[in-house]
Amino acid sequence: MSGILFATHGGPSADGAGRVAALLAARRGTTMSAVCVLEPVRIVDAGYSAMYVPTLEEDEAVRASLRMAVADQLQRCGASATPRVRTGAAASEIAEEARESNAEVIVLGLGRHQLIDRALGNETALQLVQLASTPVLAVPATMTALPSRVVAAIDFSPTSVASAKACARWLTNGDVLHLVYVAGDWHGGFPLTQRITAENVLNAISQQIDAPEGVRIEQSVVEGEPAIRLLELTATSNADLTVLGSHGYGFWKRLTIGSVASKIIRLSPAAVLVTPIGSLATFPSSTAAVASSTSSN
Repeated sequence: MSGILFATHGGPSADGAGRVAALLAARRGTTMSAVCVLEPVRIVDAGYSAMYVPTLEEDEAVRASLRMAVADQLQRCGASATPRVRTGAAASEIAEEARESNAEVIVLGLGRHQLIDRALGNETALQLVQLASTPVLAVPATMTALPSRVVAAIDFSPTSVASAKACARWLTNGDVLHLVYVAGDWHGGFPLTQRITAENVLNAISQQIDAPEGVRIEQSVVEGEPAIRLLELTATSNADLTVLGSHGYGFWKRLTIGSVASKIIRLSPAAVLVTPIGSLATFPSSTAAVASSTSSN
């Protein structure tokens, strides 16, 4: 069985991710591994002095310091793993580590503490969703338990269905998985026939979800701008996880068009699980079949 990959820099903003990764590995009965990335020092020639190039000893000292910071973090998070240090761009190296280890999910910190910083920042999680072929779970620093109430955005794409299915396996008796289709803004209201079709499709998808006994699956069709409505539903239902799929746009295009996944990752106070389009190969073919049949209705 593939394991849980905890991606971290050892800082406190990833403590919640460390706790959740350890708890998830225990619930899934699998292993947890940890990876941290040392990004190379940019060497700039100013043209008037000798360039600074780190020595091998200095490089190893930095690596040792990073390993120690991550080891300390794992201990305070109640996790057991031997951190691996990779060198390169953070998002691409984490994605490659997940591929090499056949990880079930990548767990990392949601980002900066302040909402305005996250909204304007360039988070690793956003880049990772674009590059990875593994589901990405971004967790706020304050999270101390596994999610128990989940809002799953279903837009009838294969990735959204796969994301809901993946998350369902993490739940336990008494937890709630709320499948939501956001129809968009309709002046005069979402047409009744289309609403009925959407509700029927959601019901068909819920029947395909193999949730543990005692997990309640709810369904609803709502109107409005998708990201805004999902954030509202997460807040009003006290959900601790929002689940959705990514459609595979290029990273810079995502920033320009403001995709739902980008907005949720940037603005959600709760944890966010995104299944990238590249991860579909790891899911049963029935996932794509269900989504394909729903989109034709």
